[in-house]
Amino acid sequence: MKAYDIYKRTLAIMFEDEGEDKMFYDKFTEILNLLICEALPYENSIRASRGEAELALPPTVDSMEDEVDMSYSICGVAFPYGIASYFCRDDGELYNAEMHREKYLTALREAVKYRAVDIIDVYGGEEI
Repeated sequence: MKAYDIYKRTLAIMFEDEGEDKMFYDKFTEILNLLICEALPYENSIRASRGEAELALPPTVDSMEDEVDMSYSICGVAFPYGIASYFCRDDGELYNAEMHREKYLTALREAVKYRAVDIIDVYGGEEI
């Protein structure tokens, strides 16, 4: 998903029209990069569940046309809420900021994929 697509979804959540807030547009990629760093462990759980290599470092976005190389559940659901929380906080809308932050964190938790791993008994002892 492109950064611009995440931007459009964020605008929809906030009931904003494109171009209304130049600062929002100008700071968007920087805040998105911050969220990408936060979401790295969640993305790696998804990749591990698919048998794909995990990311050692988070991808970065320099422009609105850059692709965000992360799963749809994170880019399409979590990131718009995370970005909306930052901008609501900046506007003094603390209730909306907290609500969007909680939706962001919930979306990240719901994106996590669990995988079965063998348990190794490191303590020894009797078998039950």
